[in-house]
Amino acid sequence: MGGKILEYEAKTIKNEGFKQGVEQGIEQGIAGTVSILKNLGVPPQTILIKLQEQYHLSPEISKKYL
Repeated sequence: MGGKILEYEAKTIKNEGFKQGVEQGIEQGIAGTVSILKNLGVPPQTILIKLQEQYHLSPEISKKYL
């Protein structure tokens, strides 16, 4: 029984680490997108709309990236 518990805990830790890595990657990708669009002179309102469309974000969440 102990082996199964350890295996489950290891899988949980692995999955949590993977999930955090993916979330961090998404955050970095969005931040990079915003940076590029700003450098290209895209208006903030357009950036917000594009973030919402591309990443399926709410208006409130998309605003935190500006």
